[in-house]
Amino acid sequence: MEYIIAEIIKTIKESDTAIIRETKLLQLFMRIFTEALVCALEIMDTELVEQYKKQGYQIERRDRRTIQGLFGTVTYQRR
Repeated sequence: MEYIIAEIIKTIKESDTAIIRETKLLQLFMRIFTEALVCALEIMDTELVEQYKKQGYQIERRDRRTIQGLFGTVTYQRR
């Protein structure tokens, strides 16, 4: 969390105008959101794998998936 706050402060200080500041902050928030979404999807995948293993399934590989959403392209790995 401290890293995110530091990035916000850095972005605000380095922006010359309000429009540039808003644009840079929007880009920063979109990047942070997509990184958090990737983490959440991969955690959910790990939880699901444990359930499937208990049922006797064997997991052979982990593939990259890409989805397009409101906040941009999200690429993550899932089984």
